[in-house]
Amino acid sequence: MSELLKLFVSNHAIIQFQQRIASVDEDKTRRFITGGILQATNRKLIPANAEHPETWRIRTKHPFPFEFRALCVFDAERDCHVVKTIVRGDSCVTRQHRRRHGGRREQLS
Repeated sequence: MSELLKLFVSNHAIIQFQQRIASVDEDKTRRFITGGILQATNRKLIPANAEHPETWRIRTKHPFPFEFRALCVFDAERDCHVVKTIVRGDSCVTRQHRRRHGGRREQLS
């Protein structure tokens, strides 16, 4: 989508990627995030409400080297979208676990 061609990756997103996805240097992290977002086909626009602005949720999948979800919002001052945070891309595993165990999260002993 052309509206996401101009991106700014926040420091928070870089730190979250390094902690949650892969421990690589800042330049590589920025390239991985930008490259993943630009080639991703799974994009969802989450409408704005009183709690948050309009947000793009972008999910990367294989063959891209890393699976993650990025949340991007438009920043009027920068006149571009800003990648606010990065989360792991394995939410379907969590949903499957909840279905199998009746919505309960079992604690590991």
